[in-house]
Amino acid sequence: MALIPLKNTVTITPASGGTDEWDRPIPGTPYQLRCRIQEGTKLVRSASGAGGVHGVTAQEIVSVAQIYFDKIPVDPATGQVLGLTDTITFTDETGTVRTYTPISIEIKRGLSGKPILTVVNV
Repeated sequence: MALIPLKNTVTITPASGGTDEWDRPIPGTPYQLRCRIQEGTKLVRSASGAGGVHGVTAQEIVSVAQIYFDKIPVDPATGQVLGLTDTITFTDETGTVRTYTPISIEIKRGLSGKPILTVVNV
């Protein structure tokens, strides 16, 4: 049973691991997961790999929604965990389709150390 009610469904299109000639990730087979979407702006720190001399740097980005998943979001077919290069598609109550790319993925753990909730800022 989930920690919070999961009344929304999103379609996740994972990156297959390869890239095309323009260095964009090649999409894999999409799958659906139940979740909870909380829309609203929030300032989020995102780690970038362009570090230079001082290593990994962080930048502040405005998140437009937070997506809550039960435990860790995993592709049921391949077992691949949701990553920063995946694409998340959500259709709201009015029929508007929104496509997001994760900014940050935070795994919340319980007292036992096991994952109980994953928050994805998009």
